[in-house]
Amino acid sequence: MKFADAIGAAAEQGIGITVTEHWDYDYPTNPEAFIFDIDEYFARLRPLSSDEVLIGIEIGMQTHTAAEDKKVAQAHPFDYVLASIHCIGGRDLYEQTCYKGRTRQQIVEEFLHDAITCLEQERDFDAFAHIDYICRYWPYKGAERELRLQDAPELFDKLFLLLIEQNKPIEINTRRLDDAAAVAGLLPLYKRYRELGGKYCTLGSDAHYKEHVGRRLQEALALAAQAELTPVYFKARRMQIMEGLK
Repeated sequence: MKFADAIGAAAEQGIGITVTEHWDYDYPTNPEAFIFDIDEYFARLRPLSSDEVLIGIEIGMQTHTAAEDKKVAQAHPFDYVLASIHCIGGRDLYEQTCYKGRTRQQIVEEFLHDAITCLEQERDFDAFAHIDYICRYWPYKGAERELRLQDAPELFDKLFLLLIEQNKPIEINTRRLDDAAAVAGLLPLYKRYRELGGKYCTLGSDAHYKEHVGRRLQEALALAAQAELTPVYFKARRMQIMEGLK
């Protein structure tokens, strides 16, 4: 997807956009797969930027990459730094080999332990991405496909409290919001984040193609309202309340 195509798709819908290319240092299946020239990124994107077009990055956290991740976040004038978990235990969540020889409970706990460890390290980011990323790829079906608060309530609480203490919003990622089971599984997680003191969320369409820019934003807004979370975005790394929401 070209920058101009993504920006054009947002403009056609009358919405703003923050571009967040993926940066994953030391990716286990291919260490160079998600590393790119950030100076070139800015050189190409800056002429297209405006109040409605902001420049961000999605940094994939691993427990051993905190120093490199922080260096990237602080070395460039991003509007928004989104932190995500794409790997656990040095394994790629996208690959089915990640789950072999482990129970579902072990995977849930490993995911949460790694996320907690990352948040306990000295990092620099603005929001925590797609808590349900793991649900896209692990082998479980039916009722076991979705993350459940009761899977590891103490660990979920610890993760959410760390985000709240650091004033980090949680992202509502729209990728899976066409699935009623996904929405039903996510709502208790977002509500628990709110119950513990969280107030804000960001909205991300996770678009890798121009056709997906802005997808399911209405569903995301409805989910935010149900969880009593206020949608925000970031400009020059400062939180802004979203205006003009319908």
